[in-house]
Amino acid sequence: MKLGAITLQNPVCLAAAPWELDGAGYEQLGAIFTKTVTMEPRAGLPGDEGILQVADQTLLNRTDLRIEGAELLVQEHLPRLRRFGVPVFVSITAPGVPGFRKIARYLQREAGEQIAGLEVYITTPHGGSGADVTPRYVREATEAVRNELHPDLALVVKLPPWPEHIRGLALGAQEGGATALAATNTLKVLHLPADPNAAPLVGGLSGEALRPLSLRCVWELANDEKLTLPIFGTGGIFTLRDVEDYLKVGAQAVQVASGEWLSPGLTARLASEVMQNVK
Repeated sequence: MKLGAITLQNPVCLAAAPWELDGAGYEQLGAIFTKTVTMEPRAGLPGDEGILQVADQTLLNRTDLRIEGAELLVQEHLPRLRRFGVPVFVSITAPGVPGFRKIARYLQREAGEQIAGLEVYITTPHGGSGADVTPRYVREATEAVRNELHPDLALVVKLPPWPEHIRGLALGAQEGGATALAATNTLKVLHLPADPNAAPLVGGLSGEALRPLSLRCVWELANDEKLTLPIFGTGGIFTLRDVEDYLKVGAQAVQVASGEWLSPGLTARLASEVMQNVK
């Protein structure tokens, strides 16, 4: 996959990369995508408390997860992720278009020479609902980020898992200047703990249960004649077969997140398997 000024050496990429990423084989990856950050940090539960395994290879990422701020990412986390020598993309989100513009401007200024690009994580605007995530909103958010970035930096837009609407949202991203699309981010769900007295937990579903939905979304994007952007498939990737399935329905690369959280080192192993198959 070609993204801006770079070409990925491997279709397997790591998403939501652990800040303390350690181990062998990560230098074989196509790219590393950071955990999603905001301009200002948001207090909340750390990952070992806020991410729950709710079924076999399926995770609930709680809404009250802690989110790191862009400044800490640049000062502490980014240097550690860059040591593997593969392109690093910073995943960002914001409460609205002005927020996307602000964080993109900061990252261009403070880390523009250290990163391959940004990933815009599309979610509901602050104070809004899913109905506010429209093609126009996606276009304006994408355009706001694109206008702050150097032309050589890539811009990936990660879309929600909505098969009926994802084509329109993707067209908005394309019109706004995106370099590539990613399908998909997490699905909003509710989980009832075993303790009958415990409050329901809300958050985003990821992992195996999301895979069929994400595959459909990739297929929708790949079969739209108006869309010309390359696609990352993401959701429930645990085996080489899962990688191949995403490529079969139209993705050019994949992102592994839940699989890495459940089995550290999985992404590097999958990248190695892909390279072996090519040989």
